[in-house]
Parts: sequence; C-alpha cells; structure tokens
Amino acid sequence: MVCNFRKCRRSLTSHAWVTTCSHAFCVEHGQREFKRNAENSLICPACGSELRDEFDVIQADLKPSETFKSIVLAGLKPDTIMDVAMRAMSFWSYQVEQETLYQEDLAKHAKEKLDCLEEVNTLNVQKLKVELETCKRKINSMQTDFNKKKKQLEELTARLEEKTRQIQKLTFQIGAQKRKDFCLPNFEDKNDHNNQEKCFNINGLIGKRAASEAFVFRPTKETDNSHRICSPKTPVFDFRNKSKRQAFQFKPLHS
Repeated sequence: MVCNFRKCRRSLTSHAWVTTCSHAFCVEHGQREFKRNAENSLICPACGSELRDEFDVIQADLKPSETFKSIVLAGLKPDTIMDVAMRAMSFWSYQVEQETLYQEDLAKHAKEKLDCLEEVNTLNVQKLKVELETCKRKINSMQTDFNKKKKQLEELTARLEEKTRQIQKLTFQIGAQKRKDFCLPNFEDKNDHNNQEKCFNINGLIGKRAASEAFVFRPTKETDNSHRICSPKTPVFDFRNKSKRQAFQFKPLHS
C-alpha cells in the first residue's frame, strides 16, 4: 500500500493510519491530519468523509508480532472472525483497486500527452520537410547560378588571356619599330645612290690647279677645340707626283 495523501504517495511498510472509509496514510501525514478537535470530528484528506467515532481512524501496525496475531482475534466467534477478515480483505481490495485506477489514470494522461507530443512531432517533421525541400530548391538554384558564373568566369579568363597575348604582341611590335626607327643609316643600302650625290667631288679643283703648284688638302682649323671630333694630327693629303688623275670623292664624316 501507499499513502493516499495526494502529494505524498509514500510506500507504507511498518505503520499506517487507516480509516473506516478504507484509506491509509503515512505516520507523518496521519499525525498532522488526525488531531482531535473540540467537536471530536475529523475529515479524511482523501475523500472528505467525517470520522466522528473514536475507532473511525486508528494507527495500525502493518508488521504485527506473533503474540499479537495469536491474541487479537482470540475468543471471538467464528462468524465475527470471518466478518473481521472479510472487512480487512475489502479494505485491501479497495486499496489495490484505487492504486490500479490511479496508475491507469496516470497511464491515460501519459498516453494523451504522448499522443499530443506525437502530433506536435508530426507537425514539426512536416514543417522541417517543407523547409528541407525549400532549402534543396535554393541549393539547386544557387548551384545553377554558380555554374553559370563559373562558366562566365572561364570565358572572361580566356578573353583576358587572349587580350594579354595581343597586348604582348603589340608591345613587342612597338619595341621593334622603335628600335628600327632609332638605327643609324647605312650608306651601303639601297639609298646609297642618293647618299653619293651628297659627297664632295674635288676633280674640278684638281683640273684647275697650276702645273707647278702642289695641291695639298688640309682640314679646316676648328676655333673651338672643346668640341673637336678629329685628331689634332690629321694626315695631310698630298696629290703631287700623280701621273694619272683618278676620280677621287671625299665623303665627310657622319656626325
């Protein structure tokens, strides 16, 4: 048996307070609830029944000694003994039945709570499934956009590489053209005929000179020696004792 006090439910092992309304209570709650007042009236905490008689509530020993067992019903008539035993069995049956109903009520409430939780869980699962499907669609859409962006990036990278190669090619061509423009002119190329026209011809001067006159060509003296180009000891060109006159062309130095 257990204490019939609603908030106690303590197991009864050695002593208990029992009432004629078939309820049992632990020693702590029995001493607190069953105190005689001036009117000599008590109230059962379990069912609210009035306990007016002196023996409507007693403190029972749930583990009686052998002496108590041998003397408690001694001298009573068999029908009285059977009546007492039947009432004791009815008290026990009532306690078992009440405990069964209480446990069934607990199981019922637990089942209702479980059903409610299962329903809530089902709704949550459905909600999560909907959110999961939405997330999957978003992921697929983002993956598609990512693939498009990746393809565009690859195309732009290829175009950038092509433009870079073109820029390098043009840079190389510009450098080559600059080097070509800054090269010194070659007098031996195809424009040699034009360059020869600019040479100074001294054949006329040789024909007009006197027979006894020695024609000597000396370079012009420079007034500013700081910018002298030729050597100060320039060899003298002497045209005397020449049996045959040959055409001689003087090419000025290219500065």
